[in-house]
Amino acid sequence: MFKNHGFIDPKVKVIAKKDLQDGHYIVSVYIEKGDFYRVERVMVHGNHSFSGIRLKLRTKTWQSSVLLGSATRFIEKEFNADVKNLIRFYREKGFADVTVSGRIQKNDQSKTVDLKFDINEGPVYKIRFDGNRQFWDHTLKQEMTLFKDGNKNNFAVKKSIRNIKKKYSQSGFPDAGIKTKITERKKDKKIFRDVTFQTDEGDQYIVSSISIKGNHGVDEKSIKQQILTKPSGFLTDGGYAPEVLEADINAIRVLYLRQGYTRARIQKTLKINDHLSQKDKKIKSLAIELVIDEGPRTRVGTVRFQGLSILKPEAAMQLLSLKPRKVYRNYMIENDENVLKKRISEMGYPHIRVKATVVFNEDLSLADLSYDVDEGPFVTIGQIFYTGNFRTKKEILNKEMTLSQGDPLSLKKLFESRQNMLDMNALNSVKFNTLGLKEKLDQVNLAIAVEEKVPKFVEFATGYDTQRHFYVNTTIGDHNFLGRNLAVETDAELSQIGHEVNVSLTEPRLFSSRISSTTKIAAQKREEFNTDFGIQSYSLSQIFYRQFLEKKLTANVGFQYDFREQYPTQSPSVSETETDNREYDSRHIFEISPSMTYRTTDSYVRPRKGVFSAVYMDISKGIENNLDDYIKYRLDARYYYTVFEPLTLAVRGWYGYIQTYGENKTVPEDQLFFLGGTTTVRGFDENLLLFDNTGTAVGGREAFLGSIEARYDLGLKFEVTLFYDVGRVQKTFDSVDSDDFRLSAGVGLRYMTPIGPVGLVYGWKINPLPGESSGCLHFSMGYTF
Repeated sequence: MFKNHGFIDPKVKVIAKKDLQDGHYIVSVYIEKGDFYRVERVMVHGNHSFSGIRLKLRTKTWQSSVLLGSATRFIEKEFNADVKNLIRFYREKGFADVTVSGRIQKNDQSKTVDLKFDINEGPVYKIRFDGNRQFWDHTLKQEMTLFKDGNKNNFAVKKSIRNIKKKYSQSGFPDAGIKTKITERKKDKKIFRDVTFQTDEGDQYIVSSISIKGNHGVDEKSIKQQILTKPSGFLTDGGYAPEVLEADINAIRVLYLRQGYTRARIQKTLKINDHLSQKDKKIKSLAIELVIDEGPRTRVGTVRFQGLSILKPEAAMQLLSLKPRKVYRNYMIENDENVLKKRISEMGYPHIRVKATVVFNEDLSLADLSYDVDEGPFVTIGQIFYTGNFRTKKEILNKEMTLSQGDPLSLKKLFESRQNMLDMNALNSVKFNTLGLKEKLDQVNLAIAVEEKVPKFVEFATGYDTQRHFYVNTTIGDHNFLGRNLAVETDAELSQIGHEVNVSLTEPRLFSSRISSTTKIAAQKREEFNTDFGIQSYSLSQIFYRQFLEKKLTANVGFQYDFREQYPTQSPSVSETETDNREYDSRHIFEISPSMTYRTTDSYVRPRKGVFSAVYMDISKGIENNLDDYIKYRLDARYYYTVFEPLTLAVRGWYGYIQTYGENKTVPEDQLFFLGGTTTVRGFDENLLLFDNTGTAVGGREAFLGSIEARYDLGLKFEVTLFYDVGRVQKTFDSVDSDDFRLSAGVGLRYMTPIGPVGLVYGWKINPLPGESSGCLHFSMGYTF
């Protein structure tokens, strides 16, 4: 490790002392790194054919490294890599016999090294082919290995001959012969070695038919599914390859073995017809006949267990696939052995050994199974020690353990405990060490080494997007508050549409359960673009959530108290109704929000495959009036599919509906659905999918959104996108209402960053309304869906 950081002569001394009290060894490691060395000179000799070889080296002199801004230390790993890279470079240029040796000369006084690369180029190989009518020269060159592996002792030429013969054989030329003619010549002080592969292709054998006979227990269709050899037809040329046919016969044997026919035999018969002429090739027609002698079908007779005490025979039998009177399948024996071992091991017997023996009767119709079990010692958990938990409390780590002192040792539960700890926000890594397991002691102590994350963090971001325009936000938090794996965060944001402050406390293991809890206090003031109102609110919320199905499914339920004030941002053009005026009174709201999400996407930042679906419901109740008596439903479904490596399709469908209850017949404007903008229907300004005659956004109690997007990776972290969006807002409380869908299409360019894409997209409205713009430019950070 130290050599790879510039230290040429590091010294490591390990001393182990035995503690006389508990018998354990104390291991001390003493490291003397020594001095690091700089590269003084790099010299290359023997490079007659190429100049500028030193520019291809990763290892540079310390003077050039300083100029280029790279490291100045000598790193032996890079020096060895340079030797390999030079060999690879020359071989790719045709110098198959090239040798490169590297030498290191140290100067202990100046702490520098001189590096020398001695190159023996050898001859330039020129490859030619003669007599090949079936394959192009380029195709046969793909079988060459000398420009990749070199040609020491002419080994690569011999291997290339084998590869070419195999390729011919797989195409129906089993008699093809390959000879080589090697000559040398000199030109401009260079030695050229000409290698000519002379091919005698011979006759081509084409399979005309394959017939199956003697099969009774296995149908012909199942047998032919195992056969790669195919008669000539529309999709195959029918070339006969002997090695492929042998593999086919073995596959049929395996098929019969899996069906309980332990002595099945397959006999092949080849019938060769007269020569057929096709242009300049001679073709032989080949009929293949496979005659199968199935033999008896073997079933399981008796099943016995020897040495098994921890499980009753009836319980052990239930674990097996091979039970009495079942068809005997040899490949299932190992699986049954492993199932027994796993079951017994989890009961505190980690050293369990199981070996099955099979005895057939005379006519092979029955197979008696006997499982010899060596349970080994019963092992329990002893003391549990933690190291590295400088801040995290021991009782917090114990909560994640599925084992405690005195429990039977279970490797499965050890793995689960380790995974539970890795899921903690407080830890980076966890390593379990079972002390005494190898020695087969009856009690094993656990030494658990953890590495804690840096608990406190500060994040700051600023930027611009179409939804908020210029914004700045910051987050301050602690991943391990008071050493109890609690997450405390304070985040604040200031943008051109308002400001927001949130303080939250998350308990991932509420009352030692798998339920997580987040308590949150929030304050915000927002004036969304193109709307005629703003909101100011203060809220207190409590959220509980639980993950299932390997964290793919998350169930949530939230409770929130909200003190909200809505205020107009424009002077009303008409007198407001009594109902409208109530919206601008102070409101006290209580809300219950159950939801469920399901996610299988491969990435949160840049999904390329998988699905995301969610169902949300907000049950709202006004404390002093019925204006906030409503239920809000939202459905969100997304699908990602990579058609081929650069191209990914993303599809989204979203639906929202608000239903009033009791005597309430209206919904506050700040709770309605608005569409249009960067995150919904692109090509429209923010919230302006539906608007009134003054150009102000209109919201509705029902909304639908659909999007399809093609994302193509251009390389160099750039991505181009084409999209088509559709949306509708209806059931408004305004004179403006529409059941029409609004459509848009567009193109965009994104740049991938570690936290997500940053991009510009332009959307064109399809059938814009009179006086409406033709489209809109959007700037976004992250994917809109």
